[in-house]
Amino acid sequence: MLQVVHSDAPSYPSEHALHLEIKSPSPSIFDQTPLDLVDLALATLQSAGVEPVEWRSLLYRRMGVPVLLKNFHLVLPDGDLDAASHILSDLGLPLSPHTKLLTLSEGDFHAKGVHHRLTRFTSPASAQHLVLYPASFASLVLSALHAPRGCIISPSILEVPDPRCKALHVPLSPTVYAALLRTMQRYPRQCATRSTLNSELSELVGYHLLHLTDGFVSAEDDEQWEELGVDRRLTAAATEVRSWTWEECEEWFGDALEAVVLGTGEIDYLPWKSPH
Repeated sequence: MLQVVHSDAPSYPSEHALHLEIKSPSPSIFDQTPLDLVDLALATLQSAGVEPVEWRSLLYRRMGVPVLLKNFHLVLPDGDLDAASHILSDLGLPLSPHTKLLTLSEGDFHAKGVHHRLTRFTSPASAQHLVLYPASFASLVLSALHAPRGCIISPSILEVPDPRCKALHVPLSPTVYAALLRTMQRYPRQCATRSTLNSELSELVGYHLLHLTDGFVSAEDDEQWEELGVDRRLTAAATEVRSWTWEECEEWFGDALEAVVLGTGEIDYLPWKSPH
């Protein structure tokens, strides 16, 4: 007869079962940080002969705007956009669909972008993306991008150890402001896209041209105005803007931007598209 022995001692899984329980999950591309993935994406695109242009978040941070790096933005020639998106998908960075809510709140900055997810999170509130824009939307003149005054090759500012992407195309300051002013003219004064453009131009004027690292300074605060030497900053910024060269028929960009810098013009009243 088979004797059954009862024991109060705890039972443990077998060595094989224990091994199965503690086995690590399969490696995922999302084990890397979003910064590492952007670096990898840039290097992969460049190795495939696609030369992205730094835009918005990283570019503005480079220009002194304290941008929160949630999403990362690149501009590509329109004809390279599909190929670049396929490369990122093959790399393991999935496409995220556009949403009605974000299209309403961000306008074409959401609708015109091709969004590749950089995180395991998929909800719009938590996910981070690498966003590709066509040059036609960003209003970058491609001929200018390859000219010395339009774009230079600069070291990557991604804070990653041993970066794969050492350098990329970075627009010069006049190219950035000209692109914003061109894009503003394509949108009605009251729309989500134009509101974002107004905000980004305002931040660039304050942080990049005036070097006001603490943000807006009220003209009514005489003590702070004098302490920060705002009058000197205004003169220097206006002089810098006057020194820039603009595309033919866009020379008025300099006058408009100088007026915004000096406070004699308002961003809200820069030319916009008529709704009719």
